[in-house]
Amino acid sequence: MTMVLAEGYRGLSLVWDLALDRLLMPAAILVALTGAAVIGVQMHEIMTPGPVPSFQL
Repeated sequence: MTMVLAEGYRGLSLVWDLALDRLLMPAAILVALTGAAVIGVQMHEIMTPGPVPSFQL
């Protein structure tokens, strides 16, 4: 009985590891792309010159 339980846990562990491998990599890519987009938007806002005043003194 303990042998069956041990093999069952080993199989479950393998399934869990495969599921994490399939889910973790796309999630990490999405987080990296989202972070790069946020940084890009912030840099664009900083680098863009402000509005030109309609009058000059």
